[in-house]
Amino acid sequence: VGKSTLIKGLVKHYSRYNMVDTKGPITVVAGKSKRITFFECPNDLTAMIDIAKVADVVLLVIDAHFGFE
Repeated sequence: VGKSTLIKGLVKHYSRYNMVDTKGPITVVAGKSKRITFFECPNDLTAMIDIAKVADVVLLVIDAHFGFE
């Protein structure tokens, strides 16, 4: 779908650092007083609920080949 590729691209945009893998939460300093933390959520309902409790913004990435099932 491209979740890891999207996170790698956002990290490269903010920090100019190329990542090899996206394990764990990734925190990037985006300004003097702004930090951004990226989480990659597995395809599990309980994990999605736990991440939604701490998230300010959620990005939904959908595989266009399958669409909504």
